[in-house]
Amino acid sequence: MKSRKIISIITLALSILFFAMGVYFPLLSTKQQVLGVVLKYREVNLFDSIILFFGDREYLLAGIILIFTFLFPVLKYIELIIRTVLNKTNNVLQHLDKWNMLDVFLVALLLLNFKMNSSIIVMQLMAGTTFIALAVIFRILTISLLTNKSIEK
Repeated sequence: MKSRKIISIITLALSILFFAMGVYFPLLSTKQQVLGVVLKYREVNLFDSIILFFGDREYLLAGIILIFTFLFPVLKYIELIIRTVLNKTNNVLQHLDKWNMLDVFLVALLLLNFKMNSSIIVMQLMAGTTFIALAVIFRILTISLLTNKSIEK
């Protein structure tokens, strides 16, 4: 039982670290080019995508990305810290488990890609995307460890 708690603390810490890195590092890069000549290069991180949608008056999309890829995960991390370290559960925050940020994150990337896609824009996923995906995987692993722990009691 004690080793399961230690492992869940480690996976939670890794998830938080990867999430912070995913928020900081660029999710994707775009370059506008004509006949192989790069005219404009831009790296986009999570907050840049939100600002981009707000700037284009796409408030619903900006709000969805802000809520589901940043605010909900932060609340979920707070709940997981309370559940892991203090062994307390909060029923309200446990309902966030069903809002898997990987699904919403991928939809956000697709929306961003379609919004910026043209014949002269080339997009490439960057390190931030990998970090966010790793954060989700470790978060799910932590939840799984905590759920199995409560079942064994």
